[in-house]
Amino acid sequence: MLEEREIIRRCQCGQIRLMDVLIDRYQVALYTLCRKLTRNAGDADDLFQDTWAAAMQKIGTFSAEGRFRPWLFAICVNRYRDDYRKRQRWYRRLRPWQSREEEERIVERVPARNPGPDEQLGRAEQRGAVRAAVQALDDRYRIPVLLHYGRGLSMDEIGEIMGIPAGTVKSRLAHARQEIGAHLERHGHA
Repeated sequence: MLEEREIIRRCQCGQIRLMDVLIDRYQVALYTLCRKLTRNAGDADDLFQDTWAAAMQKIGTFSAEGRFRPWLFAICVNRYRDDYRKRQRWYRRLRPWQSREEEERIVERVPARNPGPDEQLGRAEQRGAVRAAVQALDDRYRIPVLLHYGRGLSMDEIGEIMGIPAGTVKSRLAHARQEIGAHLERHGHA
């Protein structure tokens, strides 16, 4: 079995079929991240495919000293941010022409941030409340939480992915924990 660095080196030399090995190795972790970022399956599928397509195109820029997982996650997070900004621009342009009914239909399609009825008892309720609190966070706090607690990445890796210092990641995680705690208190789950 080839080591990851050798697989990447060969992909950079044109043996792009070896990318399938990397996809097999990272598909679950990457798809989970996509799903948590986008909050729905359809957008997660698109983000997952866009991320792998970009990784295949940019494999030549990958540095041999770097680690592949943070590099791949950085591509994913950047694709998500780009798409989010694009959607926001279009929404701001179209909003003046939308009727109240159209706006309500859009709001109905937004995934609920509160725990569902199946999460009403015990630990399931608490997990649902925490999940809702995380989803309510601004992306600059939510993304580090998802990467650190959900994917187990270090602060240095998250900093590398987001293009910020590790100290800023630590600060954002601390702020996120405070916000989550406050959200739980406001909703009677503390």
